[in-house]
Amino acid sequence: MRELRDLLQEAGRLTAAGTPHVVATVVRIGGSTYRRPGARMIVEADGTNHGTISGGCLEGEVTRRALQLLEEGAPARLLPFDLADDDLIYGFGTGCDGVAHVLLERVPAPGRLSPLELLGRCLQERRQAVLATVIETTEAWTNWLGRHLLLRADGGAEGDLLEGPPARLIYEAARQMLERLLAGREERGWATHRVAEGPAQMDVLLEAVQPPVRLLVFGEGHDVFPVVRFARGLGWEVEVIGRRPPEELARRFPEADTCRFLMHPEQLTQHVRVDRRTAALVMNHTYLRDRQILGTLLFETDIPYIGMLGPKERTERMLSELARTHGERLEAERARIYGPVGLDIGTETAEEIALSALAEIQAVLHGRSARPLRERDAPIHGERPPLPRPLNVSL
Repeated sequence: MRELRDLLQEAGRLTAAGTPHVVATVVRIGGSTYRRPGARMIVEADGTNHGTISGGCLEGEVTRRALQLLEEGAPARLLPFDLADDDLIYGFGTGCDGVAHVLLERVPAPGRLSPLELLGRCLQERRQAVLATVIETTEAWTNWLGRHLLLRADGGAEGDLLEGPPARLIYEAARQMLERLLAGREERGWATHRVAEGPAQMDVLLEAVQPPVRLLVFGEGHDVFPVVRFARGLGWEVEVIGRRPPEELARRFPEADTCRFLMHPEQLTQHVRVDRRTAALVMNHTYLRDRQILGTLLFETDIPYIGMLGPKERTERMLSELARTHGERLEAERARIYGPVGLDIGTETAEEIALSALAEIQAVLHGRSARPLRERDAPIHGERPPLPRPLNVSL
């Protein structure tokens, strides 16, 4: 998410200045590759690039081809790269034993929308969505290459698809993926869908769009500094909530997105937006205030991660006191509490504790075990995709 936020900032700067550039996106992979579909980079007209789409092996060639696209004026082009040792196409020989297809899109292009423009609007509103991108076509549908549809969770849609039956088929594929995403059944985060009408065919990349993780940090002590710094480094939205005036908190934590004064924890939901992509760290070092915040988060929100700083006995004491008034409901909700906070990695300093806590949040929000990857039998990113089937495109 940090990478995407940086790209959105660069894209905004270039668009505001009216500077032509190219957005390069990994849109299809086969076998083992360094990056998955949705990885993006920006190439400026002077060859400057931002972001990464590989471990460093593809960026130079993609930059060269992007500059060619800018000179020619074509709106989009698909590039295949073979990353295997036998160097079938470009001869990169990275040993990844996979194939990556990269879509180049010129920005601006008449009648076209930048994928980063669509993603930026969606993330700013913190809405789940599906972005559909036409990534390969047969000759009959060449003008569809690089066109988009963004379907949001609120039912809104926007994009630059042409009129015709393919648009309805793309919309339906995006709708089905959005349903899986909202139901929590979209694990991989992307899929390729084929649209066909007689001999005419096109492949569409469907990307699940999730808002960035929002981290609520309750506290303003010395140990909050590395939490804010590390979380911002991950591209998370960070909100520091304390008892000092917001201006003073902002001076103390300039890297935080938002600083908020909150005197009464029971009023939390009136002032702070919480969703399923939100995590909380409670670290005031004040027992009564932390207990009030814990109760509010536990019984008035569905936040999936509530991290409690301090020894286990301290959190258990709070829960015992909350049980007097909430009883069975507490037992049903306590699985969302993580106290002591963090993974068991041998922490001592504030920086180590921050690293441990944020790693645990990452694992919880992604449904992972946080065990060493060498103990994982399945592929790191889920089921390994097969090698892509070419459409014999003539562009």
